[in-house]
Amino acid sequence: MEKKEFIRYISLFLLGLFFILSVVETSYAYYGEGDCAHEHEIVYIDVPLDSDANIILDGNPTENFWKKESNQKGNMLIKLSERKIGTEIPEIHNLNITFIMNDNYIYILCIWEDSTPEFEDGNFKDGLAFCWNINAPNFSAYYAQNDMNTANMGGGRVDAWRWNYDDLNSRGEVHYVLDDCFDDEGWISPSEPGRDIKAAYNYSETDKSYYLEIERKLITGEIFDVQFGDKKAYKFNLALFNDNQYEDHAISWTYALDLGEDNLISGFFITLIASSMIVVLIIISIYIIRQKID
Repeated sequence: MEKKEFIRYISLFLLGLFFILSVVETSYAYYGEGDCAHEHEIVYIDVPLDSDANIILDGNPTENFWKKESNQKGNMLIKLSERKIGTEIPEIHNLNITFIMNDNYIYILCIWEDSTPEFEDGNFKDGLAFCWNINAPNFSAYYAQNDMNTANMGGGRVDAWRWNYDDLNSRGEVHYVLDDCFDDEGWISPSEPGRDIKAAYNYSETDKSYYLEIERKLITGEIFDVQFGDKKAYKFNLALFNDNQYEDHAISWTYALDLGEDNLISGFFITLIASSMIVVLIIISIYIIRQKID
């Protein structure tokens, strides 16, 4: 085998691998009619603890802790899929998200593209929602028949944060995020509205994107809230609203904030990487054998 031929084989393999990874990443963002956890491993996000982090809520991520190199492990590009109708290929949306904690608060930065910003027509609005598992034994990103309940998860409660664009809130202005909860019977109506989650947004005309900063205490003491006080994984999924509402939105698969001692890596990608390395080693072995024969 000539050296040029060997290089050509390696190049073709790498191009093929790149194509497979891109297809897999996109196809795995599509959601179906059931718990997707059996199709892929849950993606864990390691949240950095930065005791010096102190946010100024204005929708402009100019604070140094957002850019600090050691905090970049809290950053993730999350894909969200619109609903598949018939044979139509769902559109995939990208959300760049960063999680950072200090001793008392969790800070979240969300960035996503939207070419028609600040849309509001009755209940049709731009928005972003988090669903955090509180104690559902089989939490997933699948909600049967679009009903927000945990009946298919074995019961338990889920903490739902919902930010929507509202023309009453100006860019850079601090306001509260709607904080709800649902269980196996549906939405729960707490006696008092939640005042634990603050946010501020901005919009960049340069990259046509929303910038949303969120702040919440790690521990609120409310039974309807997720409490970030234990060293464990906190499962969640996201929904993105673009000029729409309710079931007409894009959703992510299940992710988890890893606040434990050790981080977990998706078993699917470990298998894929190991298989790729084996193929490369086989190609190199064939090349060496051919060289000896020649």
